[in-house]
Amino acid sequence: MNRPLFIPLAAVLVLASPRAQDPVEPAPTAPAKLKVDRVDLEGSYADLPEQGFDLTALLAGGGKPPKDFYAMRAKLEELAKGRADSPVLLDLAQPVDLNGAQLAELARTIAKIRASGRRTYAYLENGGPVHLQLAAMCDEVLMAEMGVLDVAAPSLSVSFLKDLFDLLGVRFDVVRCGDFKGAVEPYVLPRMSDHLREHYLQMVARMNRELVERVATGRNLTADKVRALQAQRVVLAHEAKAAGLVDRLVPWVGANAALQAALGRDDVEFHAVLAPAKKRQSFNPMAILAELFAPKKDKEIEEPSIAVVHLNGGIVDGKEAQPGSMVSGATVKLIRQVADDANIKAVVLRVNSPGGSATASEAIRVALTDLAAKKPVVFSMGRVAGSGGYWITCIGRPILAEVGTITGSIGVFGLKPDLGALFRRVGMHEEMVALDPSAAMTSPSRGWTEAEQARMQQMVDGVYERFLALVAKSRGLTVDAVLPLAGGRVYSGDHAVELRLVDKVGGLDEALAMVRKEAGLADDVAVTHLPRPRSFMDAMVEQLVSARSLVPEGPARVLLARLGPVPAAMTVLQDVLAGGGVPRVWALTPDVTLR
Repeated sequence: MNRPLFIPLAAVLVLASPRAQDPVEPAPTAPAKLKVDRVDLEGSYADLPEQGFDLTALLAGGGKPPKDFYAMRAKLEELAKGRADSPVLLDLAQPVDLNGAQLAELARTIAKIRASGRRTYAYLENGGPVHLQLAAMCDEVLMAEMGVLDVAAPSLSVSFLKDLFDLLGVRFDVVRCGDFKGAVEPYVLPRMSDHLREHYLQMVARMNRELVERVATGRNLTADKVRALQAQRVVLAHEAKAAGLVDRLVPWVGANAALQAALGRDDVEFHAVLAPAKKRQSFNPMAILAELFAPKKDKEIEEPSIAVVHLNGGIVDGKEAQPGSMVSGATVKLIRQVADDANIKAVVLRVNSPGGSATASEAIRVALTDLAAKKPVVFSMGRVAGSGGYWITCIGRPILAEVGTITGSIGVFGLKPDLGALFRRVGMHEEMVALDPSAAMTSPSRGWTEAEQARMQQMVDGVYERFLALVAKSRGLTVDAVLPLAGGRVYSGDHAVELRLVDKVGGLDEALAMVRKEAGLADDVAVTHLPRPRSFMDAMVEQLVSARSLVPEGPARVLLARLGPVPAAMTVLQDVLAGGGVPRVWALTPDVTLR
């Protein structure tokens, strides 16, 4: 049987086909680098930093302004959405300043990151209590082998100025309500009274509990062990490792190299989470100047939102906004704008204020009462919300505070400097021509007479009675129940909760959740922080005329920073020298520095 010839030929063609048609194996690829999100925490942070301009700092090349705390925290919140196999590194090699309320909020944020499955590392060189608390929030702590930790317990520092004023020839007449109104003592006593010292000590002990618990829990230590380290205070690197404060010691090579050594690999790619975004744009000097000096126009809120209104600084009477102050006129104007904005559906009022003028506090409180009648409102206390800062919360709405918040200080006082001796020393003498002797009541060249002091005490008593009534009504208490809590006593946030002066311990997120629920808003509703930053030009002009710009960087400014009561003293002196009529009544928290 004849077979077709084409079949063998096809077989030959198949056998002879080129090898190029065989499957080609891909070339080996390099393993993917380990991606690490690095968080560089350094400098100071403010809840709502003002755009500042410091002339002497600019000329000297120093004086960095505080950074935006909530903008930083928002970036960290995003890390909880990252890949679980991508570590997070906190670089704590630089000085960082965060208050107790901010640390509590960061602790919750870092807990979210860890709960997402991402491993967290902290790198330390030299550090203090803030560094230690941040490190204890992480899974593993690396420390430079020559580093030192300052494991200090918190303390309150108050500068007493009576001896200084005596040298200058300045004396103060005082009327007050409450033996615990510590804002008065630095002017009239050479040292702290025993009862006030004991009261402050109790508050500091409560604040330290949170610090100790945070470190003990994070590092799996006992509270007694942490307290023993606080008593020792200075802890060397090898001592910190032996005590369990850190996990391993590394060469002084920086955060990146330290983590690579700890992981045993060098194929690591670091991403700086807080680095500012780089923008490619042409250089146009005129456009830059126009942007800097053009007045800021408030952008309209174009969608349903929750407004976080920041009420920051000492409370003063006035009309125009001032840097570092809560001016009654400007603040009331902002509150009314928020109340009238139909797109703002709910409001969180973030208070960071030691108080100030009682009349300015009342003007702001009344405006807030009107706001709360129109839309849901919740208060969130920051580092301090005492005296006038507490007064403005007395509108019957929920109040949240952190453990580290300083609040209370329900008390008022009047203060008048007598500069007569100083005037005589410098050869100055004041003569008044008046129909009544009381015309000299506000003169800085003499103190109050007995009759004038009694009249002032009567006025202060009336303001204090109003303060007590406002607190009682707002908190659902009787005045008799408020009295033992008042008198100028200050409290930590958790103690204020126990005393029913605050509703619960919590931060801004908890306050936002409360108003969101009350207003029936979705979880993804927009949040807007107010007021918006001022223009560069406005900030520059304010700094040029401020006293601070006349003090150069260096020891002089550091000394002024340590003299806690100086800003308040200058405010009182300025108020008296301005000759504004009836002396002012102050609802002011003691000037204390918490270290």
